[in-house]
Amino acid sequence: MMTAPGIYYDGRTSARRTVRLTLEGNRLLVAGEGVETSAELSRLAISSPLSTARRSVRFPSGALCEVSDTRFVDELMRRQGKGRASAAIHRWERSLPLALVALVATVAVVWGFVAFGIPALADKVARAVPPVTEVSLGRESLAMLDKLVFTPSRLPDARRRDIAAQFSRMGRDLPFAAGYRLEFRRSDQLGANALALPSGIIVVTDRLVEIAQSDDELIGVLAHEMGHVRHRHALRHVLQNSATGLIIAAITGDITSITSLAATLPTVLVDASYSRSFETEADDAAVAYLKRRGIPLKSYAAMLGRLEAEHRKKQEEKGKKEKKSLGDYFSTHPVTEERIKRVLEAGR
Repeated sequence: MMTAPGIYYDGRTSARRTVRLTLEGNRLLVAGEGVETSAELSRLAISSPLSTARRSVRFPSGALCEVSDTRFVDELMRRQGKGRASAAIHRWERSLPLALVALVATVAVVWGFVAFGIPALADKVARAVPPVTEVSLGRESLAMLDKLVFTPSRLPDARRRDIAAQFSRMGRDLPFAAGYRLEFRRSDQLGANALALPSGIIVVTDRLVEIAQSDDELIGVLAHEMGHVRHRHALRHVLQNSATGLIIAAITGDITSITSLAATLPTVLVDASYSRSFETEADDAAVAYLKRRGIPLKSYAAMLGRLEAEHRKKQEEKGKKEKKSLGDYFSTHPVTEERIKRVLEAGR
């Protein structure tokens, strides 16, 4: 028989009574100042250990007893069949090395979810978006961009028709791009740029066309943007940066709820920093198409280099150090030198 002192509360008043607890078989007996009660051990709820704080034992009647004798409580839990797990957890809490191990493990799990779990969920949700929702997102995004950063194109009609003809051929060559649409816009803020909107709307700025020295260079950029559309990079990016909405959509299956992200999509498209994996996928799409057409990959590489030069020139004109800014082509297309090298190596 094992006993320990305790403080008893009947659950009806705030009065506290000094009592003695006794373990007898599969029952806990409580006796003291006007108290005489007992309960089966299996019906007791025992609080988890927390440093040196008193443990509480809650009875089915709502009464509660506070106990300082940890050996007594450990024995009580052992008889309930819970002692080992509780003791192990308590050892972890009281041991600094073990606590550090737990912290490192927690950080690793969180990092793994952010690095791999969220991108995987974003990919799953983005690919499940209904076509009608995607069309709506693309249309609304373009309308918002027209208000914020775009003005009507000033390219000659003949030049636009020539590029549109190349784009149409690409749509015929690539079945997945059959419904894609090309739009021309002018934007002093964006400069030389191209954007891939949901549903296959690809916007090319006047300045991008002006710095291109051949249609082959433009075809490479268009194929790259088609790669972004095909792999739904814009949607995946905005979903990855809206983890709460992503998780709700993934768990509930309410994919149409992501239309609430439509207001943020234009900003993401203009000022996003796509991951290297996204850029690699889009570059691979461009390389594959250029090879199919027999177009030298050096034309695409040259265009990337020219865009980088345009970017640097723009920064010098602003009198600022090179850094990310709204409309910066190389914010959305990072590590340009590595990309150029990779494209050229693919042609060897």
